Amino acid sequence: MTAFEHAGLKIGSHFQPVYSLAHRRSIGVEALLRAEQGKDALTPAEAFYTAISPEQRHQLDVAVSLAHIQRFLKLESEHPRWLFLNIDAASLSRPDRAMALVNNIRQAGLEPHQVVLEVLEHVLEVDEALLEGVHLLKNNGFMIAIDDFGVGHSNLERVCQLEPAMVKFDRQLMRNAIHQPRSRSLLARLVRLMHEIGALVVLEGIETERDVLVAMDSGCDLIQGYFVAHPAEQPDGDDIITPKLDERWDELMAHALLKRKLTRRQIELARQCFVQSAISLMQGTPFDLAAKPMLSLPDVIRCFLLNSEGRQIGRNLNNRQASATPDPRYAPLSDTTGAVWSRRSYFQHAVDQPGVLYMSEPYLSMTDPRSCVTMSMAIEIDECMHVLCADLLVPKTDAS
Repeated sequence: MTAFEHAGLKIGSHFQPVYSLAHRRSIGVEALLRAEQGKDALTPAEAFYTAISPEQRHQLDVAVSLAHIQRFLKLESEHPRWLFLNIDAASLSRPDRAMALVNNIRQAGLEPHQVVLEVLEHVLEVDEALLEGVHLLKNNGFMIAIDDFGVGHSNLERVCQLEPAMVKFDRQLMRNAIHQPRSRSLLARLVRLMHEIGALVVLEGIETERDVLVAMDSGCDLIQGYFVAHPAEQPDGDDIITPKLDERWDELMAHALLKRKLTRRQIELARQCFVQSAISLMQGTPFDLAAKPMLSLPDVIRCFLLNSEGRQIGRNLNNRQASATPDPRYAPLSDTTGAVWSRRSYFQHAVDQPGVLYMSEPYLSMTDPRSCVTMSMAIEIDECMHVLCADLLVPKTDAS
């Protein structure tokens, strides 16, 4: 490829595909600096350390971006795709530098909408001027990606203010999700949160088959990493990438189908027992006797009864099998007599549609530290509306 030099540095470019799970193809490539000084290879960080002043760093940033663009324009692609460029903070710290970057990219042959400018999330904490630089780039039509989100004390407020087109999650979030079930659940929730903000999510650090499955399960949009493709002057095409990812997708779907079949059987049995308990209550059977069909199921944690205002009547009826060894640390929360659950979705949905069985989304129980779903139904007992509720244990997801 064409040799580019700047201030004694030889500037090389490698490209790593950024892959869309939904489109089943690469939608862009990230340009990665490969620098040499004399006969010594330098990391990107070492290359930028050679530039002492902010102005020198900015000039190097522009030179690197131009080298990447020239090489990117020679890569073949059947579809439009983005070029992801990492931007140094020095190019954001003053409006004239940001505009110089804008003009140089345009003059090099790319329109702003073809470029995703990556900005390190933790850098934006340093200086308000950097935020102004990011807004200037956005206003000129560039897509902005917040890079390395999840490092240290990530600031959700900053992300909301910037409204980036994309958020690239730090690879440590993936590592945590692989080894810790709760982190895996957190990963999926963070993805949903970014979607609510209006940002696509890129999961970096996809290095193994297991990583691919976790990424697919998280609901993220784009993935990047060595398993997808290694950085190269001529990166792997989709003819190489897509088949191996399709295998993982088929594996995930087979696992999900089996899980749904098991879950459907469990839920259908729980529904039948719940309706049986509701009918018994409406016929005047005492609560402890009417709840027996539900409490006989191993996945049911507890049953409880609410009045028309959402206030709990009496104590929880606990399934001894599901809570054989209650955690003593949560003893202050165990007695929920008189507790008001009117703000819970399971109560509100039940009173809005009396006689209709509702099942909530999974949530963390306030009574003990377990994830559960709640089945609920508004029924009449002695001509007064009540809401019958039952908490079901959510099985832990594995990371296989």
